[in-house]
Amino acid sequence: MATIDDVNSQQKARIHRVATLGTGIFIHLMVCWTVLSIGHMNISPTELFALSSVAIAGFVFLALLIGVEWNLSLEDPDMAVAQMIWALTVVVITSHFALDLKAVVLLSGLAMVVMGANRLTRSQQIFVACYGLLIYMLSVVYLTNVDALGWVTEIVLIIAFALVLVFGPALYQFERNVIETVISDKNVELGKALEQIKELAVRDELTGVYNRRYLLDMLAREKAMADRKNDVFSVCYVDLDYFKKVNDRFGHATGDDVLRSFARVAEHVVREVDCVARMGGEEFVLVFAGTGERDAVRGAERLVAGLRDMHVTRAEPRYRVTVSVGITEYRQGDTIQQMLDRADRALYDAKRTGRNRMVVANGEVTSLSNPG
Repeated sequence: MATIDDVNSQQKARIHRVATLGTGIFIHLMVCWTVLSIGHMNISPTELFALSSVAIAGFVFLALLIGVEWNLSLEDPDMAVAQMIWALTVVVITSHFALDLKAVVLLSGLAMVVMGANRLTRSQQIFVACYGLLIYMLSVVYLTNVDALGWVTEIVLIIAFALVLVFGPALYQFERNVIETVISDKNVELGKALEQIKELAVRDELTGVYNRRYLLDMLAREKAMADRKNDVFSVCYVDLDYFKKVNDRFGHATGDDVLRSFARVAEHVVREVDCVARMGGEEFVLVFAGTGERDAVRGAERLVAGLRDMHVTRAEPRYRVTVSVGITEYRQGDTIQQMLDRADRALYDAKRTGRNRMVVANGEVTSLSNPG
């Protein structure tokens, strides 16, 4: 159901369209006054002024009907057909009084009518075109002092009038559809580019896992959900043991490969709802959504099992990387920083007590079997 704001916005757009068409007819009337001033209209200035006043008053009346929302009770609240009929009537009547510059007067008004007719359905366009042709032919019938050449001119104008009314809106709509398609395609491309930019903004450049910014956002979401549902979630703070030795022994390029390989293993062992993020250097954090410490320990064990198959370099295939892990679960009332600090302290204890092990923040220590 449309809201009041939606209705108000639609009404403003309708008044704007009436004003646009009315402005177009006003320009048409200015053309008529110009033609009259050079003596090529069979009408007095007083009569043209009266005709112009009635024409403009008609559009003001249509705008007022929309302003008081009377149009909302109609099947066509845009009153597009009424606007087109009124505009065509004005154009045909003014062109009736034109002499040898009739084509100029006629087509100056039809340009705006064609643009306005673009809002009509196909059946409405046909109805408006038939109406326009009918009143134009009636105006031709009432012409006086028309010679043979004049009738040929009128026939040509009728044909041109018909072609413009029938094909003008269709061509305008076709061109508009082409433009809208191009814009739509560009918007899709921009949307994809924006998504890529957003993805790059939350991804670690080296490993492809999430970065610290995304991690903090996810932890905030998990905390809000845990507070609302009285639930838990857990984090594993992971550090690659003696990673500096890898860089010193095999070079930084190999060290980067190790970080990327570790990230792939970590992403493989977590679920889609979980998260792997790089904090910096050789430190990573795994977030297990809706998971307590016990299940987080099992997740860390899967990680260690995956590392057993990870080679550092083909030159020394038996060389393996071990990890130290600090684990904690969310406790009601925790801040995100308190939780991370607790996991960091558990990680520190794991490294202090010999590395290659995991420590749960509740004091539980698990020695990890050496992957070598």
